[in-house]
Amino acid sequence: MTKNRDTTIQLSIKKTASKPFLNVRKIGIVARDYRIKFPNGYRDFSYILSKLIKQLDDDGVDTVLFSLFSIIPRKGYDCRKMFSGLKNIKAILVEEFQDGKTRVAGRYVTYYRTISGWKENEFCQKFGTVTGMHRGEIDDFVNNEMPKRIMGNCSVLLCGETNGVKYSKNDKKIHDSFGLLKAVPTNVKVILNPIHDRMTRFEMKLKRRFLSQNKRWVISVWNKGKQDKNGKTKDGIHTAWTVFYDGNEIDVPMISNEFGVEIGELNITGA
Repeated sequence: MTKNRDTTIQLSIKKTASKPFLNVRKIGIVARDYRIKFPNGYRDFSYILSKLIKQLDDDGVDTVLFSLFSIIPRKGYDCRKMFSGLKNIKAILVEEFQDGKTRVAGRYVTYYRTISGWKENEFCQKFGTVTGMHRGEIDDFVNNEMPKRIMGNCSVLLCGETNGVKYSKNDKKIHDSFGLLKAVPTNVKVILNPIHDRMTRFEMKLKRRFLSQNKRWVISVWNKGKQDKNGKTKDGIHTAWTVFYDGNEIDVPMISNEFGVEIGELNITGA
């Protein structure tokens, strides 16, 4: 989970002036074990990206959501070169990062298809927890950052930004104390929540359930491979994602693939 905003990688790639307007109908969910280095020498999705999105495109997916720490940017590599020939996919969401003993998160990029070709929209994770933050910082996120995250019928909360809703020990319920949920328009039917590592605290599922109320989807996906101080992984026994709809957890099984990653496909109803 990224906590320090000052560590964000600054990348010299042309920005677009407008936000995408997406209409998510069928989403591909992709996670990996980030300890695995692929034959190209990188621990990211780049080696399998082209064939992977081709499989999802053939399955009629229109939006692809990758777990965070997705792509290592480097000279001579451009994701958009992998997107030619796609028929159904209209948006691909990834996070750039710097690899090493400690992974450093960079910009979050939504690649989206337009009549004139593929464009990109970017922003960065603002916080992992509200602990220690001033009320003014949280208000700024809700009032000024959240509007940037509204992209048609979907919105994005990166990793621990879901902590913008709070668990109360008093009544054991989740509360929208900062107005985060109120900042999401009713026409937004999907909240995309890509994550770095699996969050094990019990209240995280409660927060996702809360955010999914009023017939909204909340889709969270993370990487496997995170180890605790004793070297034990925090992966759990299930797939590396959770999906909630209208307060209920939805089972999205892993589909067969030859890429060494976990893939799920979800039809969005009511969007």
